[in-house]
Amino acid sequence: MAEIDVTDKAKLVIKYGLAGVIALALLCSSLVWYIMYCWGNLDIYDAKIAGNMVGARAGAPGSVTEVMVHNGDTVKAGDVIARIEVTVTDEQIRQMEQTLELSEKNLAQIKQGVMIQRPVVHSGGGGASSAEIENAKNKLDQMNRLYEMGAVSGIQRDEAAAQYQAVLSRGGGSSSVTYESSYQPPNEEAVRRAEIQVNQARMALEQAKTSSSATEITAPVDGVVYLNGIETGSEIKAGDVVAFVGNDNDIWVEAYLNPDESDYAVLGQLAYFFVDRKKYEGTIVEVISPEGDGESQDSNTANSEAGYTSPYPSGKIVVKIAIPREAKDGIHFGNNVDLRLSK
Repeated sequence: MAEIDVTDKAKLVIKYGLAGVIALALLCSSLVWYIMYCWGNLDIYDAKIAGNMVGARAGAPGSVTEVMVHNGDTVKAGDVIARIEVTVTDEQIRQMEQTLELSEKNLAQIKQGVMIQRPVVHSGGGGASSAEIENAKNKLDQMNRLYEMGAVSGIQRDEAAAQYQAVLSRGGGSSSVTYESSYQPPNEEAVRRAEIQVNQARMALEQAKTSSSATEITAPVDGVVYLNGIETGSEIKAGDVVAFVGNDNDIWVEAYLNPDESDYAVLGQLAYFFVDRKKYEGTIVEVISPEGDGESQDSNTANSEAGYTSPYPSGKIVVKIAIPREAKDGIHFGNNVDLRLSK
């Protein structure tokens, strides 16, 4: 019987069979890795570290002589942002002293908390219409909330209460009103903002009293600085915001999802994010639906001293993830973030 030479066939099997086995092993391992780590996950590569902005204000009018930072620089509270040559009159110094005094009184008042008086209407017929009474009551409730936040003065709140009483008594009706009082403790955010205002007013006064020489505008908080269009030679007025500082003490991860990805946006859900390839863990603390974009932007504007708002894309779900306190070192406002959400 003739012998059959299978050497060439064996070489082909060895050559391509081994490659096929390796390729199959890689495919299987990749599939296992995907199932273990990516299945059911949503990866987002355009998330960012967002937060509130604080304005660095000029304490006195003058001309900018030197700008010490660039857009995007990271600064510490007290770092010099710009130097100005100022000229301050005695009248302006008196105004700054009054501003400091009012700021200190406002801080003391906020720290005391507030007694909220909520009206209880007893209607006996006649008088103003129910719609007018309801509108006046809503306005009074709104002023009470703003007063708790430190956004309006006690005088403004009392005026709203007086207007409410006037509506009740108008027209000779027999409606009467009594008040239920309750104590509201001081709002921590309002106290923090009031303290910043006091510090800025005190610094402005101190700088104004040495107005014969160049003075400095410093960062009010730690964060990332964004210049407000100033340059050497710019003329500024007292109170002008010369730069915005993204507050590193009040930051979160912010990401935008499509509506069909809403299953990944669950309050309390753990999320993983990566900054400079370092992994962190946070918790979803706020989910804003697309229908709430306008309201949320208004809220952001009201809560931001510098008037900064995060530009939420239209039609997107906004997800905010809290950053653990121990993870905030090395993470700054404006950092880009890779984010992973799981169902």
